[in-house]
Amino acid sequence: MTTQSLPCRAAFAQVDITPDFPVDLIGYARPEPVRAVLHPLFAQLILWERGGERFCLITLDTLGFTTSLAQMMRQQVASALGTRPGHVMLCATHTHSAPNPLSPINGARYWDLVTGRLRACAHEAIARLAPCLAGWALGQTDIGENRRPGCSVVDRRLGGLLLENAQTHAPIVLLLRACAHANVLTGPQVSSDYIGLAREKIAASRKCPVMILQGASGNLKPVGVDTVHGGTLDDAMRIAEQFANAATQLSFTPRPVTGLTMMEYPLLLSAPVPSAQAAALLAGQSGMDAGPWLAECARLRQAGIKSQAIPRAVHFLFLNEGCFCGIPDEIFCELALEAARLAKAPLLFFSGYTNGCTGYLPTAAERAKGGFETHYSYMIYYRYHGQVMPFASDTACRLSHAVAAGWRSFFGTGC
Repeated sequence: MTTQSLPCRAAFAQVDITPDFPVDLIGYARPEPVRAVLHPLFAQLILWERGGERFCLITLDTLGFTTSLAQMMRQQVASALGTRPGHVMLCATHTHSAPNPLSPINGARYWDLVTGRLRACAHEAIARLAPCLAGWALGQTDIGENRRPGCSVVDRRLGGLLLENAQTHAPIVLLLRACAHANVLTGPQVSSDYIGLAREKIAASRKCPVMILQGASGNLKPVGVDTVHGGTLDDAMRIAEQFANAATQLSFTPRPVTGLTMMEYPLLLSAPVPSAQAAALLAGQSGMDAGPWLAECARLRQAGIKSQAIPRAVHFLFLNEGCFCGIPDEIFCELALEAARLAKAPLLFFSGYTNGCTGYLPTAAERAKGGFETHYSYMIYYRYHGQVMPFASDTACRLSHAVAAGWRSFFGTGC
């Protein structure tokens, strides 16, 4: 009997990761630490086990950790599960009202809280493993709109994966993937934004636990809210209602798991270091205090670095006829749509915010336009990910083709 023909078991578990102490929130500048909680934050995970191998997908109500912190977290979870880090996929819902784990104000304390509770959650999932069936569905949702001037492209696909107990046919968990920044709420309160509200609504409607993956949302904002200042609680509830209404339309036919694996597809990407003249021009155009960024660019040039070499890995979860995959960067929605087109695979869902969160990754056309997502944001966030400029202009095309190639490498084996 081959590994792929063996029975598959699965489990869902979740844990509250809301801080009960003052924290700095990340995503918008807030003048003071906060401890008020508008909505709780959760870590949720699905564990699969087959033929002695375990695979785990995790969603966290966070803006996203650095890639180094994400790797540490994956290692800790993998150790708790008795598997390897490559079998743990970490996804951020990208709420802009979550604690900053790098803040000097209880950042390390919050990191310890999350990792400790997540390890316990992993052990809980092991105890819950049960034979499972899996079914995919594809729908559409209009929760997102393009926030780049002159661009209207949107990934409206609503991907769904339902796991159910093979013996009782009770639902184990419903996993959904859609695209829109979780930045409706900007106030000084901890919140999972519209993501948490949507989970509650969908869980009540479908009578099962719900997990939500943030998709290719680098250039997508929630529909009807301000690009810079976000919206109100009513807006968050409106977006959640739209999401829930779309999710209720999905229809699933769970069947035995005949193909299951995780794999990482390594890539080496590059980003240019600007000349002194180009850096000064960008800094002037941005309207920001770019002094520290200019100093970092100068340091790189003095070290003889004209282009930063940046390793990446596309992380794939293949299950039957569908796939979730992702990289840390905030990819523009066009990359996900192009990957699905190249692979001729509507159930291929390429996302960002996976195994960390770094800078934006635009298409070549949008990169050429400039703006916050393509250039100016690096003047703020380079200190977290070390990258001072967007990737080379051919990177989006390379990634879409790499994702399509990863799809073909799995399904070309007949699995």
